[in-house]
Amino acid sequence: MRFLEGVNSTFSMEAKLSFKHRIATAFALAAILLSGVALAEKAEERVVKEAIALFRAYGVMHPKVARDSVPRCFYAATWRWTSIPEDLSRKYFGIKALAGLVAENPSGFYEVKKIFDPEGKQPEAFCTEDQDKEEYHVLFEAFESKTKLLDKREIEASPLSDYYRRSEYSFPVFDTRFRKAAFVKFVQERQFIRSRDGKVTPLPPESFIEAVILEKRNGVWREIESVVTGQS
Repeated sequence: MRFLEGVNSTFSMEAKLSFKHRIATAFALAAILLSGVALAEKAEERVVKEAIALFRAYGVMHPKVARDSVPRCFYAATWRWTSIPEDLSRKYFGIKALAGLVAENPSGFYEVKKIFDPEGKQPEAFCTEDQDKEEYHVLFEAFESKTKLLDKREIEASPLSDYYRRSEYSFPVFDTRFRKAAFVKFVQERQFIRSRDGKVTPLPPESFIEAVILEKRNGVWREIESVVTGQS
C-alpha cells in the first residue's frame, strides 16, 4: 500500500513538473514569437526611415530641391514591380544567382506618397493609371483649345506642347548593413503638336528605364552609378 502511495506521489510530482515545464515552454515560445515580431517591426521601421532619407538625398520632392509644387500626376501612385539588373546585383550586392534583386515595400507602404511625401504636402503629385489618363486628356483638350488649366497653368501658343512626364519607381533594395541601395526608375514623356490648320496630334511617347545605385557615406546617401537599361 505504501509502495503504491509512493508511486502515486512520484507520478503526481512528475505530472506537476511536466505541467510547469509545458507552461514555461509556452511562455518561452511566446516570448520568442513576440521578440520576432518586434524585430521584424523594427527592421521595417528602419527600411522606411532609410527609404525616405534615400529618396530625399536623391532629390525626389526634397524641400530644398523641389521648392515649387510638383506637377499633378508626376509620380505613379504605387511602386513599380521590377528587379535590379543581374550585373549590378552581382557587382554591388554579391548576388551569384542568375537573377536580379527585387525589394518588397514594407506592409502599409505600398503607396509611393508615404515615402516621397510623408508630410502629405503634395497629394496630387501621385496618380493611379486611370487618374493619369484623365490628366493626359485634360492637358490635350487644354492645348487644343488654348485655354488655361484649372490650376491656372498657362498653355503656350507654340506649336509644340511642354513634355507631359510621368515617373515610376521601384522600392529600393538595401544591403544588410544599409550601406548600399538600388532602385529602378521608369520615366515616360509625351507631347502634342499643333499643325497649321489647328489640329492637335499626340506624338509617340518617349521612355527610358534607369537603374540607380547609391551608397551611404558619413550618414548621407549618395548616388554612385546610374545605368540606362532601356529606351524607346
